Amino acid sequence: MEIDMLDRQIVDALRVDGRAGFSRIAELLGVSDQTVARRFRRLRTEAGVRVVGLPNGVRLGYDKWMIRVQSTPAARQPSPRRSPVAPTRHG
Repeated sequence: MEIDMLDRQIVDALRVDGRAGFSRIAELLGVSDQTVARRFRRLRTEAGVRVVGLPNGVRLGYDKWMIRVQSTPAARQPSPRRSPVAPTRHG
């Protein structure tokens, strides 16, 4: 599937506001709402584009952690299965 400039503009508009209606996006891009709807369906079906809601963990009070692990291939050993660690909340 080839993604052209209009497809990219639609995706960018949805990045800014994932709840924007096709008519609003069409108005901003200077095309018809049917064009936006058709392009979005194609992007969703053929390119796997999805609009999802993600919480902002920092605003919800969760700590943000980054862990860097390095090892050599010879040092690799099976590790015991561990349960996932839940994010912590500030008091």
